[in-house]
Amino acid sequence: MRGRLLLVFLLSLPLFLLLNMPVQQLYRVVTPPPGATIAGLEGTLLSGRIGRLGYRGVEFRDLGYRLEPSCLLRLAVCYRVDDEDGDLSVGFGFSPIGGLEIEDSRISLALERLKPLMQSMLVQPLGILEVDLQSLRLNPDRYLDALQGQIFWREAGLEGEAQRLGDFQADLERGKEGIRVRFSDLPGALVGVDGELLLGALDYRLDLKLQARDGLGESARNALGLLGRKTGLNRYRVQRQGRLPEPLSILEAGPPA
Repeated sequence: MRGRLLLVFLLSLPLFLLLNMPVQQLYRVVTPPPGATIAGLEGTLLSGRIGRLGYRGVEFRDLGYRLEPSCLLRLAVCYRVDDEDGDLSVGFGFSPIGGLEIEDSRISLALERLKPLMQSMLVQPLGILEVDLQSLRLNPDRYLDALQGQIFWREAGLEGEAQRLGDFQADLERGKEGIRVRFSDLPGALVGVDGELLLGALDYRLDLKLQARDGLGESARNALGLLGRKTGLNRYRVQRQGRLPEPLSILEAGPPA
């Protein structure tokens, strides 16, 4: 009996020491993804805080993280990361068998905070961007197996325009042809939106119908006319297709199971 207890102790000791090791020491041997910065780490692998988390100029501050022990039962390591302002709540896990999975996650940001990522855009969008991600799974080969979620554009507007256009929604899913994004407007929007974007591994196809509704300002109506061809009274259609500047390598391995 004592021999068994000693064996259990010896096997669990390295795991105990690893989980309680200061995370700053472990981070010294980890290389963050290109464009990502992490600073102000405190705590252990079990839980702690991140002073600053950034990606290509977009930053979050004062984040807390904690290990989700229930994932250990399925041989995965899972964490939940939240910020104090409630703008970010992300749950992610990794296992050698299942790969990387993100689920039940939410990000809410003023679009002004994303300007470093939108410098090439001719017109800067304004408002609040909300991302609700139910599931995203990359298998061990870094191929996208599953995607389900929504993106909301709240209080939508354009830089230089005083008028707000309303709220809009994009539904994301992984299909046999690639990533499908379905666009729609929400009640009260001054612009009707109906259409979809299909992203394949090498190309894209966009088909979008727009409608200018009562109350929409003249300058915004003119902008709709620049986006697509007129198909009727206050109605426009945007159709685009072509090759992607860079292949979506996460889609190149074939259709999802």
